[in-house]
Amino acid sequence: MADLILTGASRGIGHALALALAERRDDRLVLVARDRARLEALVTAVEQKGGRAIAVPGDLSSLAEARELGQRLVEVVTPGATLIHNAGLWPAKRVLTPEGLEAAFVVNHLAPLEMQRALLDAGRLRRVMVVSAGLILKGRFDAARTPTGEDFSGIRTYCTTKLCFALAMRDLAAARPELDVVILHPGVVRTDLGARSGPIGWLLSLVKRGWETPEVCAARLARILARERWSSAGEARWLIEENEQPWPAVAEDEATRRAVRETTERMLAKHPTTSR
Repeated sequence: MADLILTGASRGIGHALALALAERRDDRLVLVARDRARLEALVTAVEQKGGRAIAVPGDLSSLAEARELGQRLVEVVTPGATLIHNAGLWPAKRVLTPEGLEAAFVVNHLAPLEMQRALLDAGRLRRVMVVSAGLILKGRFDAARTPTGEDFSGIRTYCTTKLCFALAMRDLAAARPELDVVILHPGVVRTDLGARSGPIGWLLSLVKRGWETPEVCAARLARILARERWSSAGEARWLIEENEQPWPAVAEDEATRRAVRETTERMLAKHPTTSR
């Protein structure tokens, strides 16, 4: 039996993927999201399809919550697990977390790193998949302004925070060649991510009608999960849907990579775990 940890499991792509994987009886799904009731209903749905699943409610909206979630996962997950980073935030306005950091910078970047730290230190992980976004190519990181959202944009902030996490996971793959790491754009999917109110929200809802369903995307991700290997040791490949592509230029820019790396280390050191 292998454990498959799926964040953002209560809705959208995560919910559809859990149901798509329900019949993989060699795996146990460890479903993570904030909404306990939705998670428990999903566990029931997975079991009705013949699968095995447990719910681990957790919040990535603060570093402290992310650390606690990581510790809870260590207690229930067995070695050789796969972690799917699927949770994400596309904010409409600048919001600061209890640590004084911009919410998307935490949810999309810092908190997943903190959550997986305990799993890595405990030797629980074998593979890591990051459900990212093709929009990382529009990311523009500013070490002085991005962490606190002083450069907030209703579009650019999402792109930039997704770029930050992709770069951090490339560093992780290089530092831990025993891990199999892949980062991917899952497709243009009709979910409530980035939902807006007012006329803009109405227009966006019309546009989304032509996008693919979460179920179509989930089937694609299930096929990728079934691959024997995603990336060469020490590397993290970039997929657009199911096809490997060159990394966008901004993700290869050494100055950007260094700035993200140094800022991330500084932010996490400023809010250390008790075990450090």
